[in-house]
Amino acid sequence: MQRIPLTIEQQNALKAIAWLTGGVVAVVIVGLGAILTCILIAAGNVLLVRIFTGLCLLIALMASGFIVWHIYNIVLDARDGMALVHPARLTRKYSSARHPKNYYAVFDTPVTIQVPLSTWEPLELGRQYLITYSPRSRKGWQVEPHPGDVELA
Repeated sequence: MQRIPLTIEQQNALKAIAWLTGGVVAVVIVGLGAILTCILIAAGNVLLVRIFTGLCLLIALMASGFIVWHIYNIVLDARDGMALVHPARLTRKYSSARHPKNYYAVFDTPVTIQVPLSTWEPLELGRQYLITYSPRSRKGWQVEPHPGDVELA
């Protein structure tokens, strides 16, 4: 496994992902907070509404914590400025069910990386590839057939 420096474009892409994700989370939290505040004010002292609002707030805080952890990992990758490169055999590939879709490649090392559609489509199960990715965020930068690859039967 070797480490190579990220290009300026790759570092900027990581920073853009972190900023956009953080902005969306901030807007959602402010909006949800405003809605829950309005519900609390309108409902007065109804216990069921207070319990519901508290549960919504707790779920929102937990989800925000996971998203902040993800953003933190992206920022660490951008700050570190290094990508990992090593050979790995593709064991699975899949896409998310939501729209827009995210595309993932699972390798035997074990590592799962997110790749663009143009990289994901030609991947063949069982083949060995030379993968380049950011280690914390699992953002795939390059997936190339490994020289001397022997396909599994």
